[in-house]
Formats: sequence, structure tokens, C-alpha cells
Amino acid sequence: MGVKCKLHGLTVKYLREVTPYFRKATGLNDLGWGQHTNIGAGDTSPIKENHPQSPWKEKKTIPLKMCYLCRNLTMPDADNRTLEMHSPDGKSSCIIRAEDASSADSWYNAIHTNAALLTIQTIAEVNKLLSTGPNVQQVKHMGWLAEQVHNEQGNPTWKPVFMAVTATDFLLFDTAPWSKEEWATPAQTHPLICTRLVHSGKQISPLGGNAILTFGTRTGSKQGVEAHMFRVESQRDLSQWSRTVVQGAHAAAAHVKEVNVAVVWQRQECKLNMHYDSGFMLYSANTENDSNKPNLLWHQPFEKLRMSADDGHRLLWLDFGDGGEQELDLQSCPKPLVFILHTFLSSKVSRLGLVA
Repeated sequence: MGVKCKLHGLTVKYLREVTPYFRKATGLNDLGWGQHTNIGAGDTSPIKENHPQSPWKEKKTIPLKMCYLCRNLTMPDADNRTLEMHSPDGKSSCIIRAEDASSADSWYNAIHTNAALLTIQTIAEVNKLLSTGPNVQQVKHMGWLAEQVHNEQGNPTWKPVFMAVTATDFLLFDTAPWSKEEWATPAQTHPLICTRLVHSGKQISPLGGNAILTFGTRTGSKQGVEAHMFRVESQRDLSQWSRTVVQGAHAAAAHVKEVNVAVVWQRQECKLNMHYDSGFMLYSANTENDSNKPNLLWHQPFEKLRMSADDGHRLLWLDFGDGGEQELDLQSCPKPLVFILHTFLSSKVSRLGLVA
């Protein structure tokens, strides 16, 4: 097999002596990557086969735009001689085996570099596409990852997932979204302000025992804590995704500035205001003064907070040291507020330059 790598695609040539084995109906025609969509221009560019100027009589061109390039995902390879390419719609895949591990690394790096450049271009095209719709959220970063899931037997495995990070959320898709309608209907949406990075680095894969690069997230939701573990293919990808999630959460916190939530405190209905700069303020739910404003029951800055805890169902405890411990009944799962609190604190520490 012969392979040529260009900026926009990977061209695969089947050698004449083995070509007859691929002439059946389920051969080359089943590859199914003969065309792809240009998001910016909205046109469809078919791949031309049997080009009159080409010495190759049978070939398929695999678009690198929005494809998923990975290694040791669906077909474990102890010799590290293979690389996998999955189509943007997830329906087709191509596994290429090199002569040795060094050649495989060389091919992977060449393809990955071009695919990364195309992703940068595609982000600009996506943002242009989405700019004409309502509730526009600019995409900051996007690409394919592998998420750890469990099969029917309960064993861990990896599933390709397309992830995009906007100014306020991270979105998960089963396939690469091309249209405004697809971008508006992700499989999962998680607010960045309720999300934190809990792991980033090497770990031993449960599939094969080899070292892989992963990062994990935890998000506080009304249903509790939602956790994800994602696998990346390079240290550079790991750093970029980890930085995007952390900085995105901090930026979301600085932008939101404050959250208000109804609580019950000492058997009375109240409103808790948690402000990015001012800390915690508890107000009575009913106005009982001439100014028609709610009464401020207590105020504590963030620096007075010694500890927080929750029961995972409805109760939140805030320990302010000399200011005493306050028990708040949120009447729903407290995890979203707890995660926002952690994001506020993390963002403030980062803003002060106390962490790298």
C-alpha cells in the first residue's frame, strides 16, 4: 500500500498485485469517504477517482478536516506500528500499519500536524456559521477525544466523542457537527462554571496495560456529580485541553460574577447571594423595612470560609471559623452551588497569581 499525506487529506493507493482482492462490492466503495463539506463556503467537494493525470488507478482520499486520528484505540497494537483514522460522521474508519514504530510515529506526526492546522481553520468557519444564529456562543476549542465508558459486560472501553468548549459550556457530540442545527443539539452540555479538572497526566490503560494520556472532569448538576475521563494522543493535546477547561471555567466565573439561590436558614425562607468579589450574603425572603429591600441577615467574605460540606441531597454547611457554621437547606441537590463555589475560589487564587 502506498500513502501520500497532503494538507487537506490522506491519499491511499492499493498496489496492483493486491487490488483484485478489493474489487468486490464491499471493498473500496465501502470506505465511504468520497466527499466532505466545507463549513465556511457551504459547498460539497467530491473526491475524483481515476484522475487522468494520476498514475494510481485505484485510490481513496480521506479528508483530514474534522477526522479523528488516534492510535491503539479500536485495535490494540503492542508494536505501535498502526494509526487509525475515523470519519467525521463516525461511520467509517481506516487503520494503517507502518513498517516499524518509527515510521508509524513519523506518519502520525505529519498527519496530526496538518489535521491540527485544519482544526484551527474550521473553528473560524464554525464561529462564522454560528454568528448568524440566536444565543451565539463562540467556540474556543474543539476536536475528537476518546471517552472511557463501560460495555454491556461492565468492562471499561473507549468511545470516540467530539468535544467543543465555548465561553460558558463544554459540549459533547457523538459525531462532528456541521450545521447550526447539529451545533444546537449536543448529546451533553456541561456548564464550565460548574466543572473542574480533577486529573491530567499519564495512567495505565485498563485495556492492554500500556501508558496513556488522560484528563478527567467532574461537573456538579441537579442529579449529582457527573464525571468524565477523556483520552488524548499527545502531551501537547493534553496540555491544550486541560488548559482550555481550567481557563474556561475561570473566565466563566469572572463573567457571571454572582449567583442567587433560594435557601431555608433557621426555618425561614431566605436568599443566598454568592458574589465573586464580596463573598456570601444571606437575605430574608420578605421585605420588612421602609426601603422595601430584603434584610441582610449576615455577610461573610471568602477569606473567612474555613470549610464547606454537603450531604449530596439538599443540605450545605459553611464553616466561617469565628463566624460560626451555617446550615443551609437548598431544597435540591447542592452540588451545582458547591462546584461554583470551588470555581470562584480557584479563579480568585489564579487571578492573584498564586498558582502556575
